[in-house]
Amino acid sequence: MFNRYSNQTKKRDTITKVRYFKPTLYPDIPERDDDIMHKVRSGERLDLLAHQYYDDVGLWWIISRANSLDPSDISLSAATTVRIPTDIGPILQELTTINSG
Repeated sequence: MFNRYSNQTKKRDTITKVRYFKPTLYPDIPERDDDIMHKVRSGERLDLLAHQYYDDVGLWWIISRANSLDPSDISLSAATTVRIPTDIGPILQELTTINSG
């Protein structure tokens, strides 16, 4: 089962000693000429599209972020069109860069 906290960095407050998860910052995803425009069919969700295009359900956030969707909802309305970024290497690299340290 997918655990959304598995890659989160755990921090400890130096004063109170309380442990917490460090928030993840996500990069902006600009439009590119090689992006795919996908017309959503009934029953499709962000995680299913991420599996279809990236072979990784955990990358649903890329599609969500590229389309300025609500990150708390992975459902999609049928007959809408979403942009699927194809070159995700730089996106993942920027994610690592802005969250390191």
